[in-house]
Amino acid sequence: MYGLAIALCAALAVGMLIPAVSLALHSWARSLHHSRERTLDAQFSDAFVFFDPRRYAIALALLVVFSAGLITVLSGSGLLGCTAGVITLCLPAIVARKLQQRRRLRVLAQLPDALDLLAATLKSGLGLAPGLVHLAEHQPPPLAQELLLVVRRQRLGRSLDEALAVMHGRIGGSELALLSTAVAVARVVGGNLSEVLGRLAQTLRDKQGIERKIAALTSQARLQARIAGLLPLALLLVMCRLEPRAMHLMFSTAPGWAALLVLAVLEIAGALWLRRQAHIDV
Repeated sequence: MYGLAIALCAALAVGMLIPAVSLALHSWARSLHHSRERTLDAQFSDAFVFFDPRRYAIALALLVVFSAGLITVLSGSGLLGCTAGVITLCLPAIVARKLQQRRRLRVLAQLPDALDLLAATLKSGLGLAPGLVHLAEHQPPPLAQELLLVVRRQRLGRSLDEALAVMHGRIGGSELALLSTAVAVARVVGGNLSEVLGRLAQTLRDKQGIERKIAALTSQARLQARIAGLLPLALLLVMCRLEPRAMHLMFSTAPGWAALLVLAVLEIAGALWLRRQAHIDV
């Protein structure tokens, strides 16, 4: 009798929990869907990399399952496998950010030569708006794509200053801020815009030369930082493979979890500190 009552109570409790669990799973699925849309639309699209959303979701799910299973088999730890799955789930956002950064650097590297060409176009008597169209047609991507977006926004009714401001918001950097400011000031108060653009091109070229020199001088430090950061993780995987019984205590006991937490905190703090030491603003 008591067993039947306990079973009925347990069934009632499970029945009451099912809607809450279903709501939580539905909310989690919606958050993942919004995160996927944000990654595709706001990050990959800004980098001019386009995917089919359905194929992207299927490929990401397969990649998460594969990485989690592989790390679990190699290390013999489900905790490390779940961690690898979570890291793989965050991987598209990291890749999109890297693609955006690479595209930004390519646009800024093309900008000085483009400004020289625009200055020469203005000296020949062509206006600023037709000069931008001519510049977009004779520049390689990705700068040509960004300039075409500026031209299309202007044709749709936005002012040139607003279109350049949107371009600066997409790409960022002080170089585009100087360009949009120079164009806005020249349109308001007048002046020789071609001469201003020529001087700006030379200034940006000197700035980029200094940045390349700094990157070359700090390349060894950045490589050492990456090796030092990946070495403890590689050693952890090797030890899990060689001594699975001894390493099992690290994933099944409270002191082991505390050691893993300390390891993660020190890894993140060390990576941030080394990155800050190797980063020099110009």
